[in-house]
Amino acid sequence: MDSALTLTGITKIYPGVRALDDVSVSVAPGQVHAILGENGAGKSTLVGIAAGSVVPDAGMIGLAGEDLPRMYPRDARESGLAIVYQTPALAPALSVLDAVLLLLPESKRPARREASAWLSSHFTKLGLKVNPNALVSQLSLRDAHLVEIAAALASDPRVLVLDEPTEALGPEETRWLFDRIEELLGTGTAIVYITHRIPEVVEIATDLTVLRDGRVVGRGLVADYTEEQIVELIVGRSLETTFPDKASVEDDTPNAFTVSTINSAHFTDVSFSARPREIIGLAGVEGNGQREVLRALGGHSLANGTVTLGERDVTPRSPRAAKKAGIVYLPGDRIGEAMFGKMTIRENIVAPNLGEAMPFGIVNRSKEYALTRTAIGGLAVKTPHLETPIVALSGGSQQKVLLARARLGDPKVLLVEDPTQGVDAGARVEIYAFLRAMANSGVVVIVLSTDAVELEGLCDRVVVFSRGRVQTVLNGDDVTERAITGAAVLSTDTSESTTISAESGLRKRRLPLGPGGTQATILLALALTLSVTTSLVSSAFLSPLNLSQLLAAASVIILVGLAQLLVVMTGGIDLSIGSVVALATVVLSYFGQGGPGLFALGVALAIVGGLVVGVINGLLVTRLSLPPVIATLVTSIAVVGIAQVLRPAPGGSATGDIMAAVGLVIAGVPVVLMIAVVIAVLLWWTIERTTLGRGLRAAGSDPVKANRMGVSVDRMRFLASVGAGILAAIAGLVLYTRTGIGDANTGQALTLTSVTAIVIAGASIFGGSGSAIAVAAAGLLLQTITSALSFLSLGLSWQYWLQGIFVILAALIPIIAAWRRRRVTSRLH
Repeated sequence: MDSALTLTGITKIYPGVRALDDVSVSVAPGQVHAILGENGAGKSTLVGIAAGSVVPDAGMIGLAGEDLPRMYPRDARESGLAIVYQTPALAPALSVLDAVLLLLPESKRPARREASAWLSSHFTKLGLKVNPNALVSQLSLRDAHLVEIAAALASDPRVLVLDEPTEALGPEETRWLFDRIEELLGTGTAIVYITHRIPEVVEIATDLTVLRDGRVVGRGLVADYTEEQIVELIVGRSLETTFPDKASVEDDTPNAFTVSTINSAHFTDVSFSARPREIIGLAGVEGNGQREVLRALGGHSLANGTVTLGERDVTPRSPRAAKKAGIVYLPGDRIGEAMFGKMTIRENIVAPNLGEAMPFGIVNRSKEYALTRTAIGGLAVKTPHLETPIVALSGGSQQKVLLARARLGDPKVLLVEDPTQGVDAGARVEIYAFLRAMANSGVVVIVLSTDAVELEGLCDRVVVFSRGRVQTVLNGDDVTERAITGAAVLSTDTSESTTISAESGLRKRRLPLGPGGTQATILLALALTLSVTTSLVSSAFLSPLNLSQLLAAASVIILVGLAQLLVVMTGGIDLSIGSVVALATVVLSYFGQGGPGLFALGVALAIVGGLVVGVINGLLVTRLSLPPVIATLVTSIAVVGIAQVLRPAPGGSATGDIMAAVGLVIAGVPVVLMIAVVIAVLLWWTIERTTLGRGLRAAGSDPVKANRMGVSVDRMRFLASVGAGILAAIAGLVLYTRTGIGDANTGQALTLTSVTAIVIAGASIFGGSGSAIAVAAAGLLLQTITSALSFLSLGLSWQYWLQGIFVILAALIPIIAAWRRRRVTSRLH
């Protein structure tokens, strides 16, 4: 049978690690090919190479009739390969609609004006309910997985790669996915399926390839292997006992932990208890309240009722109160909630235990190492040393580190959500043994899992939920996979769970200008209020001459703000903007004494100068991998030096005719302001409505996910730098129309002003978001403040005071909004 995807002799070497060693895999059309192996075996690296997000060191990739030494994400999608990653590759700052559009190949992408209706129809066809304007950052891990799966299905793939697709899904969502797979197989689509769940392999896969330590150790037809043989191939040994022995507890043993009639919007009258040495499981169809109960017990949402530990009331009202009571909560979303991704193993383990690790607030590194070694003792964390960033570990080792952290500080209750999500068979055995050892030591262990087999083997009692209520409590020999599943799905109260409810993630577009429309309206209202107030003190403020000067000056701030916005949106900052403005005025000063033709040549040279600076900044950032702040600081110093050499002292005044021409006013509005506003509108349209804009936002929001979505992050950063250079040069032209001379020092303060403008406009300094319209409004407000000071008889220092106040207010607005969202979420939960 012809191959839909062929990987031949693939080798990938990381520093000190051979992730893949001469691996070859062939995937046939209309079949499911399972790629199996322990965490760290090389599975995700292999499919990443196929999808173009990882570059191989050797080997060939065969797709759509072409053999290539490497693949690019965009080319892979255009060739019919769609991939769903283990961690959803959805840039957090994008809406669901923008993320899906970015994931689609261009040939399948609908027109922007029809996209929202198209996506709503696509979700409805799949049985999913989600608002296209929901922000990715506010989706749960489960919802994000479903959205990415829906995007992959929308691309009509010839090859679909699914990397741990069911780890965040419940039984009903898994069945929904398997139904979609059956439909694709009927059309001849090849499926590459990565999972740690062997029963899923047996159910849907035809072929399998097993990796261990980056090498192929087995391949063949799934039908030729038993589940035990597959596990033995994966781990390289026979797993005699998957689950440790359960506790033997007398029926009359007093309860160690009791939950009494707790209630919230998502669950009602929930009660259960745990005796010493027991492990309690929470089960049910996804979306029936069990996760909310676990979060409430950890203090992460509010609930009414009583929780007691022994005879002591420990009802948690916050995560801090829960921790103080000895309740430790380990969320299922490791990357999003549980761990500090860029920090080391040592730092992650001691983070919640700083009082013990750093007595009297003084760093004690030897104490930290001692605590870390004690915590991970008995857990086979695969790492060369304790200073390894936790994100560099496999999923199994990450989970072990988090469990190790949980047992520090003498916990009384351990709440674990999906303890083996994304964990291989060998690591699961170690985690099960760890949880049983914790329970045997006297810690109350409560486990939430979507895997009924796991609950049967691990738990002494299982509480099954339906529609937010306890449907039944299974004890002893009644704890079986059949009983757990039956209680969950045969209940007349079972709820639908194959829908996404993203109401909390809605990004409400109250204005046609998008998310920045509200911010722009507020800023314009403040500028108008200040103008009216100032005119009451001095009517001259609203004179045509003053307004013309105010608007012309505001255009400079608008342009430098837009220049800074481009770079900040991609996750950087440009310290050379003020220097480029100064260089542009200096260049123009040598052409201001001639006729219009000569001045036009000066304008062209000034813009070319800005473009060259932008290109240099872009190359320093993308080719030499310099941080943007350092790269632009270097160019800023160099550009100022060039400007001072060209014009050591201010000079080169323009003729009256040139000044009159460039200072033209139409109906009381300076032409330069019109130009600045037009540029702002065009930039807003580009950011909000085009693929380039989605790429800019994705690159700044999360570079790794953006790359997986097919965005060239380096290209986005390069284009942003070039665009910033050109806009800064245009700002220099506008500034020259006001001063009429070239001055190498005139634009230095504008770099800080540009940062002030984007902060007030509500752009995230961490990248991924920002509105050009709001930046234009911020520029107008800042200049209004400056112009109003003299009419209000206030000193220049007030300019900085007022700007500082607005910056603080702008910074507080998203913090307050996030706090309000958490409050609303807590009340709902």
